[in-house]
Amino acid sequence: MDAAAVRAVALGLPEVEEYDHGGLPAFRVRGSRFATLLDAESSTVNLMLGEAGIREATAAWPEHCSERWFAGRLMAARVDFADIDPGLLRELVTDAWRNRAPATLRRLLD
Repeated sequence: MDAAAVRAVALGLPEVEEYDHGGLPAFRVRGSRFATLLDAESSTVNLMLGEAGIREATAAWPEHCSERWFAGRLMAARVDFADIDPGLLRELVTDAWRNRAPATLRRLLD
């Protein structure tokens, strides 16, 4: 898997736009960021899964996921997607989108 695969999954979700977040490619839904690639060459993405989702992902897939702390707060799951199963990557990106998307949009996928 590569950054293009993450980009394709993210942009395939409703109302997602890509933008520059401090020089990094990031994705948001209705103004709320849910994913940030560390750079175009990296095999790592930060996913805003919410605290419970971050803890669940890091416990279930420690070989791919780790906690990302910022300013003393648990902010994201850092996911190494180089050797990840495509289905798992899609699930994690979609979960991050669901965590940030309004209910009206979430219903589109349900």
